[in-house]
Amino acid sequence: MSKVAAYYHIVFCTKRREMTIPLEYKEDIYRFIWKIISDSKCTLIRIGGIQNHIHILLDLHPNVALSNLIQSIKSVSSGWIAKDHRFTHFEGWASGYFACSVSYDERPRVIEYIKNQETHHLNHNIDDEMKRLYMAANIQYDVRDML
Repeated sequence: MSKVAAYYHIVFCTKRREMTIPLEYKEDIYRFIWKIISDSKCTLIRIGGIQNHIHILLDLHPNVALSNLIQSIKSVSSGWIAKDHRFTHFEGWASGYFACSVSYDERPRVIEYIKNQETHHLNHNIDDEMKRLYMAANIQYDVRDML
C-alpha cells in the first residue's frame, strides 16, 4: 500500500481583495470549504483568514490535482456565497491563488500563522504578506496574481 503526505499552504483572495467576507460569518464559509475538501478525500488541517482572503493548510489526497481542488473550492463556494443574503458585497474570488508545499516539521508554524490572521493583519497588509509568502517559496510575485 502506498503512503503519501502532501501538505499545502494555500491562499486565495476575494475579487480585487475587497473586504467582502464579514468576520461574523467567516466560520460558515470555512465549514462550507471544509466540506468540499473532505468530499475530495483531502484532509483540512487549518483554515483561517480575514475579510479579503483565506488561508488553508491541507493534506492533499494523492489522486487529487491541487489546481482542480482549488478550482472546485472557489467555484462551489462562490456559488453558495452568491445565494446567501449575508454576503451582499461578495463578488467572487480572484482568479489566481498561492500554494506551496509544507514539510511535516513546518506544519505547527503554519497552523499558528493561519490561526493568528486577524492579529497579524493589524500590522501587515495583504500585499506585504503575499510578497513575503512568494519570496519564501521562491516564486516571482506580481500584485495582479491575486486580484
